[in-house]
Amino acid sequence: MKKQHVTANFHQLVCCLCFSLAFSIITTAGYAQTFDVSGTITGTADGLPLIGANVLVKGTSSGTITDLDGKYAIDVGSGTDTLVVSYTGYLPQEIPVAGRNVIDVVLSENVSQLDEVVVVGYGTQSRAKLTTSVAKLDTRVLETSTRSNAATALQGTIAGLRVTNTTGQPGATPQIVLRGGTTFSGTGSPLILVDGVPSSFYALNSDDIESIEVLKDAAATAIYGARSANGVILVTTKSGKAGKSSVGYKFKYSVNNERNDQKYLSAADFINYNRQAHAYAEMTRGNPNFIRQFINGDQSFAIGGNTTNSPFTTQLLTDDNRYLLNQPGWSSIPDILDPSREILFFDNKNVGDRIYQDSDTKDHYLSFDGGNEKGAYYLGLGLLDNDGLILGSGFKRYSAKFSGSYKINDRI
Repeated sequence: MKKQHVTANFHQLVCCLCFSLAFSIITTAGYAQTFDVSGTITGTADGLPLIGANVLVKGTSSGTITDLDGKYAIDVGSGTDTLVVSYTGYLPQEIPVAGRNVIDVVLSENVSQLDEVVVVGYGTQSRAKLTTSVAKLDTRVLETSTRSNAATALQGTIAGLRVTNTTGQPGATPQIVLRGGTTFSGTGSPLILVDGVPSSFYALNSDDIESIEVLKDAAATAIYGARSANGVILVTTKSGKAGKSSVGYKFKYSVNNERNDQKYLSAADFINYNRQAHAYAEMTRGNPNFIRQFINGDQSFAIGGNTTNSPFTTQLLTDDNRYLLNQPGWSSIPDILDPSREILFFDNKNVGDRIYQDSDTKDHYLSFDGGNEKGAYYLGLGLLDNDGLILGSGFKRYSAKFSGSYKINDRI
């Protein structure tokens, strides 16, 4: 009887293992299968198909876009996944697949975006009715860091606008070119208007700016004539609004440090390479006196310097100046053009310290604003102190901006 009981238990164990393995295979096979979903995406404004709408499987990187007819097709992991559909100017939607193979989506317009007011050359206009090419800067960019020149906020934020810093001097206005420029050299700066008056970004406090719009095409810039051939940048500054009076203070601080991965040529190599190169140049031209000043004179890598009034330290080693070798920084090497003599020089081993400095920027801003149904006022006071990263450079700016309005009667 005991033997039969053991045999029965063994058969039960084998059956359980077989059932578990079969269930695992069926589950794995079911999970590996994909679920096809297709459909059409249209908008509520006119019912027309939306071309290039994004369709993503939520929580994954799998996605597709609609074709010219607004149609899409996508493989989802299972019938329980969720599709995320989005399109510029429309509110995104999340649609559960719920086992469906065909899902048509109608997107609603983003009313808050279309109701946004945009400043154009002839006043203001609702973005929903705007047909010209206008780009508006997100003013939150101006608040991200200290800026000695507000034009740097346009760098990488407006499509078709190239902003290039041409100098390391803080506060300098960068070169601004719209859509490749209008000349063969790819230059041509746009017209900059601050509150409707031709101006520039130089010394303009970014905390005084309410909005920045870039007019790109001919229809948008026609109001300004030939001056707008390179585009127009409209800057609107802050003004008072009806409501409770307020006082605000803002302080921003930033630090810039020299990169520590820069490598410089040693003083000895600099002297050798340049003296040899100038000697070769004279030999090639057949003129032994072509640039003799840079070999035997008192210029840079020559040998005619002195320790009293010369800006360069390179000089022939003599008994009179040999004592300098006992002082820190001074060295000598054989003259590559005449090894019988030696050249004495001072080696600035850490060249970066003579080019760069640690830079910090302190930006203070104090504002007063308020108003009522009769009038409004705004006063902004700013102080920016920016030590440049290049040794000896820097920029300090004091700014004040006031605007006010008062309604005397219905006509004035």
